[in-house]
Amino acid sequence: MDVIKKRLGRRSIVLVGLMGCGKSSIGKRLAARLSLPFVDADEEIERAAAKSINEIFSDHGEDHFREGERKVISRLLSHGPMVLATGGGAYMHSETRQKIRDSSFSIWLRAELPVLMRRVSKRDTRPLLRTGNPEATMRKLMEARYPIYAEADLTVESRDEPHDVIVSEIISRTAQLPAMTALTGHALKEKESSMPDPQTILPPSVVGVDLADRSYDVLIGTGLLARAGTIIKERLGPVKCGVVTDQNVARHHLATLEASLKVEGMFAGSIILTPGEATKSFRELAPLCERLLELGLERGDIVVPLGGGVIGDLAGFAAGILRRGIRFVQIPTSLLAQVDSSVGGKTGINTPQGKNLVGVFHQPNLVLADTGVLTTLPEREMRAGYAEVAKYGLLGDAAFFAWLEQHWRGVFGNSGPELTQAIETSVKAKATIVARDETETGDRALLNLGHTFGHALEAWAGFSSRLLHGEGVSIGMCLAFRLSEELGLSPKGTAERVTRHLKAVGLPVYINDIPGGKADAAELMRLMAQDKKVRQGRLTFILVHGIGQAFITRDVDPLTVEAFLAREIRG
Repeated sequence: MDVIKKRLGRRSIVLVGLMGCGKSSIGKRLAARLSLPFVDADEEIERAAAKSINEIFSDHGEDHFREGERKVISRLLSHGPMVLATGGGAYMHSETRQKIRDSSFSIWLRAELPVLMRRVSKRDTRPLLRTGNPEATMRKLMEARYPIYAEADLTVESRDEPHDVIVSEIISRTAQLPAMTALTGHALKEKESSMPDPQTILPPSVVGVDLADRSYDVLIGTGLLARAGTIIKERLGPVKCGVVTDQNVARHHLATLEASLKVEGMFAGSIILTPGEATKSFRELAPLCERLLELGLERGDIVVPLGGGVIGDLAGFAAGILRRGIRFVQIPTSLLAQVDSSVGGKTGINTPQGKNLVGVFHQPNLVLADTGVLTTLPEREMRAGYAEVAKYGLLGDAAFFAWLEQHWRGVFGNSGPELTQAIETSVKAKATIVARDETETGDRALLNLGHTFGHALEAWAGFSSRLLHGEGVSIGMCLAFRLSEELGLSPKGTAERVTRHLKAVGLPVYINDIPGGKADAAELMRLMAQDKKVRQGRLTFILVHGIGQAFITRDVDPLTVEAFLAREIRG
C-alpha cells in the first residue's frame, strides 16, 4: 500500500466506466485499503445543485449536466489524493479526460453486458436507461464509450465476484506497474520511450531461441501486456493482429491487450473461445480458421494467442495452416505456458486417440511472458504449471531442482525475483534443447519426462478438469522415477525425494490421486500406444539415472510397464 501511495504523491485514483460497473462500491473498498478519502462525483454534483441527477437531466438537459460535471471533477482533482468515482459519461468529455490524464491515475472498470444489466436493473435511477429497450441503449453506450475508456491507464475486469477480490487485483496490478506509469499518468506514459528512467523501469529478461533465420526472443518481465502493441510494432512492424483467447483470460486481460494494440492501430479483432482442454479439437479448429480469415488477416499479419497451453497450441496450429502459414506472437498467461508450451513451436490439437496427435511445428516470432498476469491465475493452475518448472531440474539440472526445493514458496509468491528466475531458467533450458533438435528427432524428447504416462492419464480422465496437464505430468514424472528405481537405473530414495517435493507443493503424485474412479493398467497401456513418440510399435520412455540425469529409451518391456502400473494402481 505504501508503495502505491508513494508513487501517487498528490495524485488521485480515478475510476471510470459504465453505470453498473461498480465504481462506487469498489472505490469505497479501494480507498479504505489505501487509507485515502473516497468521493463519488455524482453525489458531489447532486450536493452542489441541491437536486438529484434525474432532476438535473429533466429540468436542464444532459448538456447542462455535463458542464456541471466537468467543473465539479476539475475542482475535486485539485484537492489532493483521493479515490474518485466518476459518472459513466464524464470520461467522454475531452477536457475532463485531459484533466484526469494530467493529474491522476485512471482505472477503467470494464464489465460485460449481462453483468451490467443485472446490476442496473436493481435500481431505477439511471436517466439514460429510461427507454423502451434499456439493453439496446446499454449496448450502444458500450460501443460508443469502450474505445474511449480503453485510454485509461489500467483496465480491470469488473466481474461477478466479491468486490474485495477486484480491489485486491487492482492493488496487485498497480503495485507491479513500472513506477513512471503510476507517477505520471497517461499523458506522460505516452512519452516513456523518449524518457527512459533505468532507476524505475526494469527491462525484461530476454532469452533467445536460436533457429537461424527463424530465431526469436522470449521476453520475461512485468508490464509486457500493456506494452504489447508497442513491442510487436517495434519488432515485427505495423501489422494487423488477431487475438485468440478464452473466456477466463478475456475477463482479466483482454481489454489491456486490445487497448495496447488499438493505440498502435494494429487491432484486427478478438476471438473468445471456451476454456478447457476439449477446445483443442478439430471441432474448434475449423471455425477458428474461418473467423481469423474474416478478421482480414493476410500473410504478413499476426495471430496473437493470449492464454494458456490450450489457446497457444490451438491458435498456433491455426496460424501454421492459415494461408499456408502466417506469423504469430505468443502471450502466455499461465505458468505452464510461460515456461513450456509457448516456446519451441509445437502446435496441435487432441483427438479421441490421444493428446497432440495432429499438429505442425510452427515457431512463434516472439513470446511475451508477462509475470504480472499470473496474479489472476487460480492456485491449482499455478501448481500445475510448477510441474513443468520442476521438470527442467529433474531432466537436466540437479542444482536447479535443489534450488526449487528451497525457494518454491517464493516462486508461488507471483511477484518476487524467484518467480522470474524460475521462468528464465526453464525457458533457457528449453531454448537450448530446441536449438539442438527443433523437430524432436533426438534430444528434444527429453522434454517429455513424465509425459508418456501423463498424456495417457489425461486421455483416461477424458481431457477434463479431473486432471490438468501439469498434474498429469507431475504423476508421470513420479512414475518415471519410481520405474527407474525398480529397474535398477536410479539410486534408491531418489523417487521418494521427487515425490515428497511435488506433494509438498500440492501436486498429485500417484495415479489414485486422480478423482473419479480406478484406472486400469491395460487401458493405460493402450492409450500410451497412441503416443506420438511410438516408433515401430515400441514405446518411448524418458527414464532417469538420477535427478538431472534423464535419458531416452525404447528398450523397456511393455509387460514390465503394465505390471508396474498395476502395482501403482493397487497402491
